[in-house]
Amino acid sequence: MVIFERGVNSGFPAANHRWETPLSIVLFSALFMFAGVTVSGVTIHQEPGKLKQNAAKPATTQASPQKHPTWRVKVVEDFGAPFVSVHAKKALFSDVASEIGRQLKLKVPIHVTDKAKQQLLTDDFDNLPLEQAVRRLSPHAVIDYVMNGGADPMYPARKQALTIYFLGSDEKAPDVPAWIMKDPSSEMYVGMVYATEDEEKDAREKRKKDLQVAYNDGLFTLHVHKQFLTDVLEEIAAKAGIGLNILTTNGAQKEIDQVVTWDVAAVSLEELTNTWFPSGIRLYSRTDLEKDVSKPLRLTIEPNQDAQAEQNVTP
Repeated sequence: MVIFERGVNSGFPAANHRWETPLSIVLFSALFMFAGVTVSGVTIHQEPGKLKQNAAKPATTQASPQKHPTWRVKVVEDFGAPFVSVHAKKALFSDVASEIGRQLKLKVPIHVTDKAKQQLLTDDFDNLPLEQAVRRLSPHAVIDYVMNGGADPMYPARKQALTIYFLGSDEKAPDVPAWIMKDPSSEMYVGMVYATEDEEKDAREKRKKDLQVAYNDGLFTLHVHKQFLTDVLEEIAAKAGIGLNILTTNGAQKEIDQVVTWDVAAVSLEELTNTWFPSGIRLYSRTDLEKDVSKPLRLTIEPNQDAQAEQNVTP
């Protein structure tokens, strides 16, 4: 606050003249002698013959220091993979986690349990891959993913986080959301129709020989010769104990009639998706970062947003 002080000249000329003094001068003098004037918090009182000036002390209000953010988050993508930077000092964990989710554009917001929300975060790192960043922020975290097939050279595999769960110690992740386990949209079913029972029997015998899928300790071994991709996926899903859903409504999409010949030994389902599955295939999975374990949830054939649908020739 700025205080203005005004001085008052006390040297008024004496009123030597009585009634011949103009009335306006008398009134003007009387006004200065008896009136109390308050200007900008300063009060001036003047009595005849003396000047008295009293300045009221202004109330001093100290401006509160400007609060600076105690954290900063940045997420950038490099070839479809997110990299996270966090600079935080005693920041509320839920604030930092929510901002990471916002910048990742997750389909479902980040889930932070009440126990995890109470934590204060102090950390400083740049450009860490998502899993490594989440693992550093919390030792108790779970991530739900979707990954598209990467066999098409023009459309590489992308593993995208759907939601992240930050947990407190000894807390379990919530159940997998229903929309991950079963899409509410319409589903297509495909299969072969045989003219006779003998034809169907011969096809089954041939399939036993040409479609062999073994699953042991989370790893697949495949010996596949000229089999429909949908049949191979059904066998893989059955061995892994998960579902297969055909969600595309485009019967001409190449994955529907595609024929494959594979000879693969001891690979995970994620590696199959990354290297062998075409881009229309999706693998949904959940990764427990504390236990360092990934669990497949389901396989789907979905509308291919990248590659143009192609019709394959039936063998």
